[in-house]
Amino acid sequence: MNREEQLAFCKVCVNQKKDFQRGILCSLTDEIADFETSCESFERDTAKEERLQERNIAYALEGKIASQGQRFANYIIDYLFLIGLGALVGAALGLLLGHFAPEHLSIFDEENRLLDYFYGFIIGTIYYSFFEGFTGRSIGKFFTRTKVVTEDGEDPDFGTIFVRSMCRYIPFDALSFLGSDASGWHDKFSKTRVVTID
Repeated sequence: MNREEQLAFCKVCVNQKKDFQRGILCSLTDEIADFETSCESFERDTAKEERLQERNIAYALEGKIASQGQRFANYIIDYLFLIGLGALVGAALGLLLGHFAPEHLSIFDEENRLLDYFYGFIIGTIYYSFFEGFTGRSIGKFFTRTKVVTEDGEDPDFGTIFVRSMCRYIPFDALSFLGSDASGWHDKFSKTRVVTID
C-alpha cells in the first residue's frame, strides 16, 4: 500500500496528528503510517470525514463555477423568453376574458405595478421551475452550456428548484451577483450553484 492509499485512512482517523515537516502522523506511534492492508488502531472520525468530503466537493466545483458573463447571458436570454411567454399568456388570457367575461377586460387598461409584479412572479416561477426542475437548465443555460447543481454537485430536486425560482423575485436579487463568486441570493438561499458543463 502506497502513502496516498494510507493517507485515505489517516486523514479521517481519530488518532491522526499533523506535523509540519513530516505530514500526517499517528498520534499513538508518532510515526507516519506503515501498515500494508489496514491499520489496527484506525478509528473513523465522522466529523473529519464530512469536512474532507465537503472540501473535495468544493475543490471539484471550483473550476466549473459559471462566470459572471455566463450568468449575465443567462439572465438576458431568459428575460427575453419570459417577455415572450408573458405576452403569449397575456394574449390567451385576454382572448378568454373577451369571450367569457368581457366586462373584466378593463383590467388590462389599468396601470397596476403590484399586479404586474405578481403576474411576472407567477410566469417566472412557472418558467424556471418547469425548465430547471426537469432539466436543471433554463433556456438561457442551454445557450451558455451551464447547469444548476446543489452545493454537493448533485442534481437538485424539484423542491429546491421551486425555492430557487421564487427567490429570484426577492427585490434587488439581480444586484446580488456583483460579488466575486458569481452567485446570487437565489443560489445561496436554495443552496445551489450554476456550473459549466462539457
